[in-house]
Amino acid sequence: MFEQIQTLRGMQLLLLVSSLLLWENVASKPTAIVSTDDLYHRLVEQSHNTFIMAADVYREFDINFAKRSWMKDRILPLCHTASIHTPENLEEVHEMKTEDFLNSIINVSVSWKEPLKHLVSAVTALPGASVSMGKKAVDMKDKNLIILEGLQTLYNRTQAKVEENFENFDFPAWSGLKDLQSSDEDTHLFAIYNLCRCFKRDIHKIDTYLKVLRCRVVFKNECGVSTF
Repeated sequence: MFEQIQTLRGMQLLLLVSSLLLWENVASKPTAIVSTDDLYHRLVEQSHNTFIMAADVYREFDINFAKRSWMKDRILPLCHTASIHTPENLEEVHEMKTEDFLNSIINVSVSWKEPLKHLVSAVTALPGASVSMGKKAVDMKDKNLIILEGLQTLYNRTQAKVEENFENFDFPAWSGLKDLQSSDEDTHLFAIYNLCRCFKRDIHKIDTYLKVLRCRVVFKNECGVSTF
């Protein structure tokens, strides 16, 4: 009898742990089986939090590692995602179809998969960088993948055809690895600076455009400043 009770308790504990793991997985991944409206809400929350982290990482690097001489001695390069067409004004925003809008944002997000991996390695190995800075860099990389998965789900829901294989798309290549791995400290730090600067710019774009799309799709264009 005692053994049966112990076995029952063990099964109950196993079920509880399984339930908790399932709940955590659903909570952390916005592409779990949820409605389109809920998915937009989750993605906006993820993108907003990621932008805050990117701004923090950029600010810490700018204060502790950036050199003022760069402003006169170096020319800031274009971000590797600069060639991706995204709406530049309110008129273009209203004219762009939802699926085209999502496709543009997906282009931006996918283009950061590889660079963010290298940014994490560079930041975590940077002498003098805080633990918090390294952790935020890792979180940025992970959250970008979560956002990307959610964007792809939303895009496929707008299509009547078979789901797209986004890995086969031709995305802008990042060519900054050589500078990032340079033994010259100034070149190395400048490469990190540009990655931080460009990702902050791009995740702000993604966050803004997701809020625009949520306004369009979820609130039927009837949203105030607080919703946006």
